[in-house]
Formats: sequence, C-alpha cells, structure tokens
Amino acid sequence: MLISDRRETVGSRVIARLVTDLQLSFISHPELLDFFRKHLQHNSRPVESGMATDSTPIKIVPPPWTCHYEAYVGAFYVSAKSGLPRDLAYHPLEASSARTTEAGVWKGGIVMIQLLRYSSTPVGPYDEMILLPGKFDVPRGHGSHTRITRIYVSQRDTTFNGMDAFTSICFNSLEALGRKNWNIPKHIARFKYNGDFFAPPFTVQLFPEDPTVDEPFFTASLKHLAVWTPSFPFSSNVSKWLGVSNSFVQPPLPEGDPKEVLCGTDVWYKSTASIYSPKAKLIWLDLKQPGKEAEEDDNNWWPGIKRWHLGLWLQNTRMDLGAPEVLEM
Repeated sequence: MLISDRRETVGSRVIARLVTDLQLSFISHPELLDFFRKHLQHNSRPVESGMATDSTPIKIVPPPWTCHYEAYVGAFYVSAKSGLPRDLAYHPLEASSARTTEAGVWKGGIVMIQLLRYSSTPVGPYDEMILLPGKFDVPRGHGSHTRITRIYVSQRDTTFNGMDAFTSICFNSLEALGRKNWNIPKHIARFKYNGDFFAPPFTVQLFPEDPTVDEPFFTASLKHLAVWTPSFPFSSNVSKWLGVSNSFVQPPLPEGDPKEVLCGTDVWYKSTASIYSPKAKLIWLDLKQPGKEAEEDDNNWWPGIKRWHLGLWLQNTRMDLGAPEVLEM
C-alpha cells in the first residue's frame, strides 16, 4: 500500500470515529442538536433531493424509546449445519455487502419471526416484521449474540427519522429508531392483515414497496392453539431462561440509495430491549407460502422446516429500548 493510500485510510477511520462520537453526543444531549438547528435556521443551504424540507418536517426523537404494540411471534430451531439461506436472511442491499454477511460466523439456534403492530411510538403507529435467525459470533472476543438480519416497516419515519438540512450535511441522518441508531437494517414494505383470530383465516402478507407489485414475498397464517387457551404474563426476563436473549449485537451496515434514508454505519452496536406483556397466549403459526404445490417440508418459507410452528400472541405489550453500546473492534 502506498503511503498516501495508508494516510487516506487512517484519515477516513479517524473522521468516521469523530462523526460517530458527534452522533452519540446529540443522542445523549438532544438540546445540543436543538441549538445547532436554531442557529442554522436562517442560514441553511438548499436541501438536496430526498431530504426533509420545511413542508415535510421530521421530528428528532433520540432514545430511550417506549413503544406499545401487539405482536405475533413464531420460533423454530435450525442447526448451523443446514447453512444460512442468504436470500431469506438478508435484504439484497445487505446480502451484497461483505461487512454484513462476513461479520461473524452464523451459529444457528432459535430462529424468530416477529410481526408487530405498533399502536404508540414516538413516530406514530406502524407495522413491522423482524427476522432474528439465531446467533452469530462477534469478533474480538465479544461472544455469540442474537442479530436482526432483516426487518421491514410500513412507514418511512422509523427509517428516515431525524433528517434535516443540518444533520444530513454532517452525517447523512440521525435516526432515533433504525439504521443509524442501532444498525438495524430497516427497509420499507407494504403490510396487509386479513381477518383476525375471531374471524379466521387470519393472515399477514408483506409486499414490496412498489405499489404495482401484487405478489407477496412473505405470508403467514395465525390461529389459536385451541378453542380456549389460558393467558399468562410474559417478559423479556422470562425469555432469557428459554435461551432467547433480549440483547442483540448489530454489525455496521452498507449504504444504499437514497443514502439519506438507507444510510451506512461504521461501528458495532449492542442494544437491549425490555419487553413486557400482561396477556400472552400460545398460537400456531403457518408458514406455508401460497400458490406453490410442494412437499410438506418444502416451500414453507425457510428451507427444510415444517409448516406449523408454535408461537406467542403478545397483547398490550410495552417495549423500552435505550441508546446502544458501542463495541470496540
């Protein structure tokens, strides 16, 4: 490597670290961001395409966040010997990036699918799908941890939150919940819920953001475990006894287009969510994908798994999610 190239690489890392420290300062002290925004109100440069304008204000909402929702969670075990299906585990943007796909060895374990319907968040209600495909080794002796590899939301504020002329000039965006804040690889999708538990069939379908596409890329059907099942309280403290951690570690994310929304990151984050539901019930989750004639254990979304899986219906759920911990690499 030439001396000039080495200097450029070191310089880029230093700048990236300074930017990250600046972001975390704004997260911890939002009054600093308010000061800079007020200072630049009358001297701001023109806003570029895709960035927030005065007619489309984006609210800065740093963590901690408190959210309320209803959730449907399914789980099944997969051995690391089966291999991680990259086309399912990652969105194409993350699947094409070595910084995501080569960030630690996949260890297999409990795969979780979470379908959440937020009724109250700092950015309003929205739908969400989360995939946690077991555990991954984290470099530099940080152990093995759960990771969110794919996640879809129904509205852009959860991904594009905190964008204004000042923050975009400084560091692309300052998301309060999403890519920049927790390294969560959020993307937009259209959600369609049909029926409910009391008027089956109750199905959930996800479609690409493009409104002209009418074929879902994911479908799940939900039903009661029995005609009558008792409810019970559930918390993330209980899940730890079941081998499911409420902490997750996320590697740096690649940058997409538009970069103001699909922003890239440069550090590892460890986050912890505190979850409590006073009323949880056992349910069945059917992952059979429609329109496909196949064997019983084929085309059930994840290769080689059975069609039906045990899950949880979490009602009146509260989640508290604080600022992440930066892991040194």
